[in-house]
Amino acid sequence: MLLIAFYLGLSALAAQCKQVQNCAAGKCEMVGGTEICTECATNGNVPINGECTPKGNAADKCKKVNGNELVDDKTCGKCENTYFMYKGGCYQLGSDVALLICNDQAASPGGRNAVAGVCTECNATGGFFKSPEAADTTDSCISCSDTTGVQVNGGNTYKGIENCVVCAAPERGTGNENKIAACESCLEGFFVASNKAVCTRCTDNDNCAKCDAGENKCTKCKATASKPYLKKGETEDSNTCVNSNECTTDKTYFTDDTDDPTHGKMCKKCSEGIADCKKCAPSSPSALATVSAIVCTECTTQTNKPNVAGTGCFTCSVDGCSNCSENDVCEKCGPNKKVSPGRKSCVDSCPENSIDDNSVCTCSSGYSPDSSGASCVSTGSNRSGLSTGAIAGISVAVIVVVGGLIGFLCWWFVCRGKA
Repeated sequence: MLLIAFYLGLSALAAQCKQVQNCAAGKCEMVGGTEICTECATNGNVPINGECTPKGNAADKCKKVNGNELVDDKTCGKCENTYFMYKGGCYQLGSDVALLICNDQAASPGGRNAVAGVCTECNATGGFFKSPEAADTTDSCISCSDTTGVQVNGGNTYKGIENCVVCAAPERGTGNENKIAACESCLEGFFVASNKAVCTRCTDNDNCAKCDAGENKCTKCKATASKPYLKKGETEDSNTCVNSNECTTDKTYFTDDTDDPTHGKMCKKCSEGIADCKKCAPSSPSALATVSAIVCTECTTQTNKPNVAGTGCFTCSVDGCSNCSENDVCEKCGPNKKVSPGRKSCVDSCPENSIDDNSVCTCSSGYSPDSSGASCVSTGSNRSGLSTGAIAGISVAVIVVVGGLIGFLCWWFVCRGKA
């Protein structure tokens, strides 16, 4: 909302004309992304909806301040019918450019917009407040950042505050007074003073978007600045805006591009993304900068270690273990070591009745880790408890014996039968 207010309200400042034709030099202003003219260059031409219009086409909209017809005027003195005045021009209620200033959709006699020539509800979120003396001969709406202000019939002058984007209208003056709006929100890089009368510059104005608690207490960085990430300190006055490299240099922080409404983009501690994580890194070079796109490489607690995937930290007291997948369940050992079958220790080589699967010992079919997790013992499919090699040897011996027996029986019955 503040960004919208900035473009709608603060941009209502004098500028050199770039788009509007036949406008007097230096008499153009920007309202939102629209350039409007506040005074025409040619006599008999006046600003209607921000564009210079011949008086013949403006007769039912724009008059002299006393209500007489235009002659050689370059600005409007009074607006009529469904038009209201803003900086020397008349604007039709409900038109695109008018809605940047005034919320009224159209004039409805007896209804919300009963007064011809006056806006009844100014665009507050767009950075305007309603003049307490709005009339068809003076501006109905005044920009929150208009420090020159609008004087009403030679009497009271109503002003905004420099760099203010959202404000509340002042009370009506009692004579020839300067009445100043109460600022509620300032332009990015400024904060509202406690008296709401001043917008004070943040210390790091180039990068800091919000410092509501004080000039050196940044709470949000500018998304388009060179240092868009808010890195929180122990206190608000130690918060800083940093770039990606400054955030991740020591690997204890990561960048989060999620546009948080309160803090914007942030430089967060690894532990804010993964509990107990001390150091982290992007999950891949192309990974988006978000909490879900980091992996933990080192845990804060000395006895904890991350799992191989880097998604969590676990108690890992297994000697020689570099990664645990659960508390004290080893997932990967250090150099030249293998994870034991029960995941409870790191060993030099896999025990009998197991296979080596990428340095993780897995029990062979029919075997499971024993209570210590260091070796493999037979399950129900191998109740003898014999090793795989012993079983293979016995199988060969049985085949030899059975083969010999069959041969003997054949000889006995065939040869003896002939005898």
